Amino acid sequence: MKNLIVQFLLATILSFTSFADLVVPETVDDAFRQKYPNAPEPTWEVDTNGSYEANYKINGVKYRADFTKEGIWSETENNIDFNELPPDVRSAYLLKYSSEDFRDAEAVDSATQGIFYEIEIVSGTSKIDVMFDKKGQIITPGVPTSENGFFQFWMDQAAQDTPLIRQGWSLVYKVIFNLITIYLFAYVIYYRRHHDHKMLFLLLAFNLFLFPIFLSSSLVTAGFGFTIFALLALVRLRSEAFDKAEIAYLLGAISLTFVNTMMPAVADGFSAAIILLTALFADRPSVWRDSFQKIEVDYKISDKGLMLDQSYLREKLAQEYQVDVREITINRVFKNEVRLIAVTVTNAW
Repeated sequence: MKNLIVQFLLATILSFTSFADLVVPETVDDAFRQKYPNAPEPTWEVDTNGSYEANYKINGVKYRADFTKEGIWSETENNIDFNELPPDVRSAYLLKYSSEDFRDAEAVDSATQGIFYEIEIVSGTSKIDVMFDKKGQIITPGVPTSENGFFQFWMDQAAQDTPLIRQGWSLVYKVIFNLITIYLFAYVIYYRRHHDHKMLFLLLAFNLFLFPIFLSSSLVTAGFGFTIFALLALVRLRSEAFDKAEIAYLLGAISLTFVNTMMPAVADGFSAAIILLTALFADRPSVWRDSFQKIEVDYKISDKGLMLDQSYLREKLAQEYQVDVREITINRVFKNEVRLIAVTVTNAW
């Protein structure tokens, strides 16, 4: 037991001696003073990759600044609470992860990627670090923020199997999958059934124009939803009125855009299949359209006492046109004529 105590004391003394004997190169110390002239005297450490780490405190907040041995500043970071994260970052995190998985967060000012936030997430027995920029978008480590050397960077990445290249192939897959699904939805299902080339263009335009917007954003806010509805209102105001089926098709095209960009790749096929099958069968003429029809009729009648008698009008229409009239709605009464909407059944089950 005494030997263990002696060894522990020796290790403690040696550790303090090693910190005391740490000699920081003058270039590193000068670089720190130029970067943070108002910072107090820091304590220095050498991390595992050989960089010099300056630890200092300003207004009660502990900061860690990393410098290479040549005196080049790498990054500065400090720990923050979840509530100290920007609102966009908090919203983006809660959209993808649970608040119970949050462990800690760091605000990082990097020489290559600017200001971002690194959040440590505990999922079961594993820990992962996810980085968000100030707008709440997930960023990939190692991607240069400037255009200098950007092409060469991607050429180097393409020569090896990296997470960044796998993400690029995932992007190619999403683009191709979206083109296939919108072709099936807009052309095969809608156009071959309704033959409206203007509506076909509108469906394609909404899907393809919104695709890069959804793809570049990790967070879809309520404001973005209001923008979509404003666009729909503008299109309807500046064009002929849409019927309910056309509005449903337009919302379906927008839903395909959302599914093909925001959903995980494993869920793309199932989610898109639901939208395509709904459009295929819900608007199928043999299922609905030939069963119930709404027809506007100007029916001539001279007896004013029967002009508002719906039972009489329904029976007369059924006899004269040989159809099953389920319901009528009287819109307007003239001198010798009644304008009404008749709901008929032509292919009853």
